[in-house]
Amino acid sequence: MPNNLLQISPYYVDGLDTPGFDYERFQDKLDALPTSLLDLLTDAPAMEFVQSLTQKYVSLSVQGPDVARIIRDVVIGDTFIGDLPQNITRRLGIDPNAAREVANLIVSRLLQPVLEDIKKVQATKFPSRVSQRPSAPVSGIQQPRVVPPPPPRPPAIPSQRNYPGQDLPETGGNIIDLRNK
Repeated sequence: MPNNLLQISPYYVDGLDTPGFDYERFQDKLDALPTSLLDLLTDAPAMEFVQSLTQKYVSLSVQGPDVARIIRDVVIGDTFIGDLPQNITRRLGIDPNAAREVANLIVSRLLQPVLEDIKKVQATKFPSRVSQRPSAPVSGIQQPRVVPPPPPRPPAIPSQRNYPGQDLPETGGNIIDLRNK
């Protein structure tokens, strides 16, 4: 696996030589995770997703490792999933609207297949936050406050369909065409 991809892996982003990173504590958290979440952190699709995301958003182009850390922190339960947009704004320095878009993409494209397991981890780590969030909880976990995507429509050209694990739609530059979503 190329070293540059390891830098954007939610699992490998912080190695043993990273100052301030407590590997033993991290390993304890990994041991408590369901296999599906551990697979998400270690498998290539997560790295490819981060790489694709940082290519589409020019403001994130050099922040791939930070995006990987944010994803890791949500999956292991260090960050509440409902705080994902605010966390992205604060840690990556992007405007709140772009942060909501990025959070929506992370949840809908990367975390969706393992969302039920993430909800269980979040409910264990944030029991008071989960029960205090009154608006639209999904099985006890508040989703990030993002605008829901429009209902799916068949794309104009079948080859432009976007399936989980593939790159984001290519429209040129850093603009994502949401009309066919």
